[in-house]
Amino acid sequence: MGKKMGENSKAVEAREKKGATKAAQKQKQVVQEEDEYWKQAGEGAKSKAQLKKEEQEKQRAEAAAKKVEAKKLAEEEERQLAQAAQKKLGKVALPKVSAHQLSKIKEMEAKQEETEKQKRAAAAKRMVTEDSYSQLVEVENVNREEDLIDARNVTQAIAALSLAEQAEEDKHPERRLKAAFAAYQERELPLLKQEKPGLKQSQYKDMMFKAWQKSPDNPMNKAQLQ
Repeated sequence: MGKKMGENSKAVEAREKKGATKAAQKQKQVVQEEDEYWKQAGEGAKSKAQLKKEEQEKQRAEAAAKKVEAKKLAEEEERQLAQAAQKKLGKVALPKVSAHQLSKIKEMEAKQEETEKQKRAAAAKRMVTEDSYSQLVEVENVNREEDLIDARNVTQAIAALSLAEQAEEDKHPERRLKAAFAAYQERELPLLKQEKPGLKQSQYKDMMFKAWQKSPDNPMNKAQLQ
């Protein structure tokens, strides 16, 4: 029994040794074949190390390309999301104006319009300018008697009648009025320049004209005071 078991162990050991020998021979044969291939390829052939290096570089390049592509895809996705968010914001409805708010707005606009009308009316009632006054005094007053008699009270009526009598003697009162205004300007201009130097000529004229309208030297004012 023991002898039989001993024979089996040797047989197994022999088979294992034989198998190992065959494997070693096969590996040796593969190495020899590879060496023969590189030997036959000559100097231009690449070594195993070179091929391995190139393979590694190729793999790194592919990995880098995939990384770049992934980055581009991520950026494109972010851009599309930003555009979608922008469009969504653009579609947000503005707050609706209530009827009460609309009424208030219209009321404010009406008040502004009324204020503008009042300003225009006040501007229209302003004192006439020097040019318009000169035009008035230069126009021959054909209906002077009728205009002067059209007074609002007894005192003005008496003054108007007196002016009508003077007008009968003086057929061209506008000339006398213009001459009086010219004399007034000649007298007042030097005084104004001393009191308020540095103004423009037009400013001096405007100031003199306004003062002339209230001056007792104005024949129109004299007629009303009589």
